[in-house]
Amino acid sequence: MSQLRNRLIAEVIEREGGYVNDPTDRGGETMYGITAKVAREYGFKGVMRDLPYELAFKIYQDRYWAPLKLDEIQPLSEVLTEQLFDFGVNSGVSRAGKCLQRVLNVLNNRQTLYPDLAADGVVGSRTLRALIKFIDHRKQSGLKVLIEAVRGQRISFCINIAVKDESQEKYQFGWLKRIVHL
Repeated sequence: MSQLRNRLIAEVIEREGGYVNDPTDRGGETMYGITAKVAREYGFKGVMRDLPYELAFKIYQDRYWAPLKLDEIQPLSEVLTEQLFDFGVNSGVSRAGKCLQRVLNVLNNRQTLYPDLAADGVVGSRTLRALIKFIDHRKQSGLKVLIEAVRGQRISFCINIAVKDESQEKYQFGWLKRIVHL
């Protein structure tokens, strides 16, 4: 198992913290950032405060790391891997995948670098090939632009949550701080 994967999952679990049951949090009752609903899907029947760390780790690996193909992205960029993983955890894997695909689409120079991707949120071989072609063409400077564009989309998404629902403003500083300092 990858050292980066282990470290990033452990860091997410630490950032998410222990038991939380904030009535205004849309996620509801959580432990290590794992919702009760997701824990139950993994067969956990106990009280959320007792969710085993190992199960939380497995859930993060299965539901957030693997679908984003982060084992394949990691050799290309650890920073992009970390951004996409955290984005998937906080805002959904599909949203993180769609964001990457949209950014790659607008940076493909009108399809001269690679064909447009279906922004379906499924990170598969086409998305990975486009990412590789982008990096091969734009190098590290381009990769930095791509990462910052993804980060900007994350920030915009979070701000729009509070614009649409004022009750979510209480989370904004923490959400934005997490993205900016990641």
